[in-house]
Amino acid sequence: MINSIFTTRFRIKIVITIATIFFSFSAISQVTIWAENFNNGCASNCIANTWNGWTIQNNVGGVSGGSPNDWFVSCAEEGIAPPGCGSSCIGDASLHIGADAGAGGDQGASYNETGAANATFKQVVSPTISTVNRQTITLKFDFIAYGSSGCSDDRAQLWLSTNNGATWPLGYTFCLTSVCCGACNGYSQGQWTTYTLALPAAFENNPNVRIAFHWRNNGNGSGTDPSVAIDDIKVTGLFPLAANLVKFDAVKEAAKVKLSWTTNSETQVKHYEVERSTSTAGFAKIATVAAKGNQQSGNINYTANDVQLFSSAVFYRLKTVDNNGGFKYSNIIRVGNNTANSDDITLIAVNGGLGTVKASLWSGQSQDANFSLYDMEGKLIKELGKKPIMKGENQFSFNVPRLPVANYMLKVEVPKSGNKKPVSLSGKFYYSK
Repeated sequence: MINSIFTTRFRIKIVITIATIFFSFSAISQVTIWAENFNNGCASNCIANTWNGWTIQNNVGGVSGGSPNDWFVSCAEEGIAPPGCGSSCIGDASLHIGADAGAGGDQGASYNETGAANATFKQVVSPTISTVNRQTITLKFDFIAYGSSGCSDDRAQLWLSTNNGATWPLGYTFCLTSVCCGACNGYSQGQWTTYTLALPAAFENNPNVRIAFHWRNNGNGSGTDPSVAIDDIKVTGLFPLAANLVKFDAVKEAAKVKLSWTTNSETQVKHYEVERSTSTAGFAKIATVAAKGNQQSGNINYTANDVQLFSSAVFYRLKTVDNNGGFKYSNIIRVGNNTANSDDITLIAVNGGLGTVKASLWSGQSQDANFSLYDMEGKLIKELGKKPIMKGENQFSFNVPRLPVANYMLKVEVPKSGNKKPVSLSGKFYYSK
């Protein structure tokens, strides 16, 4: 018996973006390194290892039965732009798990689970992806998936490798679970969802990156459709910025704040921009300094002055811009009252859009804070949870439902603990599409 797929079509106005586990606050445009759309023109029953360098590995993490499910590339499970619902073939193929030919064949993201013969432990592996001369690597794809609680069985996972698939470390495996078009009861179609993951430094400048999708079902006779489908994979990255920032300092003097920085190994750097923030409105450029060290060896020193003084704390960051328009931000530094023994928290910048709210904070102490999102009438939109805040600079990214374009308020609250005073602050921001 193959679990049936409902073909009813309807749309739910929700988009879920999977949280990234490695977050960069710098907004820099990415360059596509590698992409896969799986559009092979096949209507059904095209095994995935016949397509574009992908391979299937059996008995990975367990032993498959005599009639296991398989990975297919076809439009039997149509690739739909999120947040659309699953569909039969229209013309946009996807990578998905389906039943083998003896059990009815490829019927999209619907698998066979009548008994032990259907036990499946298979992963499908991409061709080798080179990220040489790229940094800040991001992986993005659309998917549907539904599996057991805690991703323990009948489930799909994303696996990552830095050594051409020789090993797939546990720390680089991620469970894939999306919402359903209707109740997630094991019969409703999946809702296509966007998954975005910023990859750690080990994936930068690496000629041997591979990604894989692992599927397992235990053959216990109890299955829950849909299985899993993947579409429109994209790996992006940045050209490395050819300047090594050795230090960045700011000192408050009688009539100005003196900013200084030191770099070395500069190549193709156009200029530096000093940015200042005094509120949650974010950073603004206050100075531009031309690069001078592209033909020099050793350390190169720079200075700039901010002649506008403030009674409250002021924050600065340095933006390095190369000849191609690429850029990178430094760490944030603070100038103001001494916070060495303070519980003070400052919300430096807040912005939002495309299902995400980002915030940058500065704290005088390590402590926990509760985050929440409100509209401008004071109505709670979402509790964003309790997060640890470290002493110094902190950056956060919160996944939220797609919101109407409007102004919102991010609220940060630190309860009283011991000698620490309670803190409550908020930052207004404009949520854009």
